[in-house]
Amino acid sequence: MTGLVTAFSTLVYTAAFAGSIIGEVRFTDDPPAMPTVKVSKDQDYCGETLPNETYLIGSDGGLQNVVVFIETLPSMGLGDPQKENILNNTVCRYSPRILALQKGERLRVTNNDPKLHIPHSYHEDRTVFNLSLPFKGTTIDATPRIRLAGLLKVVCDTHAWMLAYIHVFDHPYFAVTDERGMFTISNLPAGTYVLKAWHEDAGVRSQELTIPETGDVQTVFEFTRKQ
Repeated sequence: MTGLVTAFSTLVYTAAFAGSIIGEVRFTDDPPAMPTVKVSKDQDYCGETLPNETYLIGSDGGLQNVVVFIETLPSMGLGDPQKENILNNTVCRYSPRILALQKGERLRVTNNDPKLHIPHSYHEDRTVFNLSLPFKGTTIDATPRIRLAGLLKVVCDTHAWMLAYIHVFDHPYFAVTDERGMFTISNLPAGTYVLKAWHEDAGVRSQELTIPETGDVQTVFEFTRKQ
């Protein structure tokens, strides 16, 4: 896109002219009926069932855990290695379920349960990390294993129902919606971009936005039941 190329070909000169995207993601249908998660192992600690967290929808329709990001940007190098992202194994669930980070930021995986967890992540069909966390308090730094940007699916080799997703970007222009469905992407150089919103089950929405040299752009994404 011409605006995108122009924005980044003159990035050094236009860095001072940056705006923000302030947005909301809403679910406009009735909430989908999702089955309760059945626990098949370690019921003494995990319980017999767990709540299904695929759709977390607020009272006003705000959809949580949607990853919103700018599409097709040139690689901007590594993120801040001092920024730490933590994927917790807590009460036989991953927390957060949806995580987004820039390549180069730290990712630590922690076991908060007195049970063995084996977080196993895949990029498409390729293993990225496969970690053994045998004891409560065990933490492993997974950062060196993340070499490429992309979407990682995380399962647990000892607890089949556990699921998380990690989005790894090679630029800093992304966000994850909060419990109200709100997000902010800041300091985006002026230009025209494709903004995408990803939900693990409902799919992807996209729209084109033009960021002015100063000021904010407001936008709304709407999701419905998966077709």
